[in-house]
Amino acid sequence: MKPIPISAAERIAKEFGYDQVIIVARKVGDDPDPHGEHVTTFGVTKAHCAVAARAGDFLKYKVMGWVKDGEK
Repeated sequence: MKPIPISAAERIAKEFGYDQVIIVARKVGDDPDPHGEHVTTFGVTKAHCAVAARAGDFLKYKVMGWVKDGEK
C-alpha cells in the first residue's frame, strides 16, 4: 500500500475531461498487508484545486472518520 500521487489524479482529469478529481482508496481484508485509507485530490486551476481539497477533507474527516492531528 502506498500513496496515490497527484499526477495520477491529474491524468484522470485530463483523460476524461474533469475539472476536479477526488480518489478515495482503501486497503481492507484479512491478508497480512497493513490496512489503510488514502485520499488524493486534483483541480485544473487553483480554485478547482481548493474545492477538490475541501471535498477530500470532508470525505476524510466527516464520512471516513479520520481524526486531525492534535484532535481526539
